[in-house]
Parts: sequence; structure tokens; C-alpha cells
Amino acid sequence: MSEDLQPADETVNTIVPEDTPVHTPEPEKKGRQMFFTQLADGTIQAGFGEGIDPLNLSLLDLPETITTAAVAEGIISRLRGYTSKLVDDKRTPATLAEAVAKGMENLRKGIWKIEREGTGTVDFPIEVEAAFEFKKQMAAKKGVEFTETLETVAVAFAALTDEQKKQLKALSRYQLCYAEVKAKRAAEKVAVLRKQADAEEENAPL
Repeated sequence: MSEDLQPADETVNTIVPEDTPVHTPEPEKKGRQMFFTQLADGTIQAGFGEGIDPLNLSLLDLPETITTAAVAEGIISRLRGYTSKLVDDKRTPATLAEAVAKGMENLRKGIWKIEREGTGTVDFPIEVEAAFEFKKQMAAKKGVEFTETLETVAVAFAALTDEQKKQLKALSRYQLCYAEVKAKRAAEKVAVLRKQADAEEENAPL
């Protein structure tokens, strides 16, 4: 199986007490696959690869103070995500404020996902979008009307066990869908870069 289909390592943000505005990621553990999934019932599942049982944490098990701190930490992290594409001369106090304001407005509307620049579509992990394309192609092959959305497929994908995800990712059609989604995203990035290059070439030093 392609390495691209393996779950990516993720760092864990330590929740800090009270109003301490510090983001402290744990040191990355080399050679260890770890990932987190939110199940349909809201339970958070931590997976560690084959041979290790996943760990589950229900938000209902947490003290209210911890839940409040965790929610605040998650919202802060999500708002920072809106500013991640602002770099160099595009990263100014005004543009940062505009990006964060957009994030806050989306949260008030109940929108959690971040839009991908230039596409207007929400930013789901590539493996989820590949699962969506997989289900769409399978429906077309069976002659069945496909009415699901990326959101519903994302929920269904998150509810799969590690073994079920492994079986799905081993299928040639899923790997085809993954490659197609990856190629589409690469083409979108090329289009954005070409547009930026055309706008910047007049100021090139050569």
C-alpha cells in the first residue's frame, strides 16, 4: 500500500489551565503512527496502529472546567487556521483581523470546516474526499442515485474501525480515487501559483 494512504502523525496540543494563552505541542515521537478521530456520537478515539487497541474518551466523562478549556483551545486553534495562508507581505494586522473575523462569523453560523483558497469548498482530509469519490463511483457502477455529501461521508468514514479503514484503503478503486483527488488538488494549487506568478513577474529581480 502506498505510504500516502497511511494515517499521518499528529501532534497533541496540551490544554493549559485558566486563561494561559499558550499552545504547547508534545514532542513528535519518531516511528510511531498516531491519529485522532471524532466518532459520530462525539467520542474522541485515539488510534496507534496495528496491534494496539484504540483509546476512547467521551466528553461526558470530563469535568465541566476541562470541557470548557478544551472547547476554547479548539476554537482558538481553528481561528488560527484561518490565518495560516497569510504569509510575508500578506500577513498584516489588518489581514489577520479580517481572517479571524471571518472564522468567528463562520463559527456563529455553525460552520466548522475551513474553506480552501480558490475553490470555495470545505477543507476535508484527502482520505475523506477519496472515500466520497469512492462511494460516488460505486453508486454509479450500481446504477444507484448518489445523494450523500462530503459531510455525511466524513461522519461515516470517522465511524469506521482501523481495520475497516485498512480494508478500504487496500481497494484499487479507493486508491484510484485517492490519486484522482490528489491530482485535482495539485492542479488547483498550480492554478493558484500560476495566477500569483503572473501578478508578480513584473517585480522579478532577473
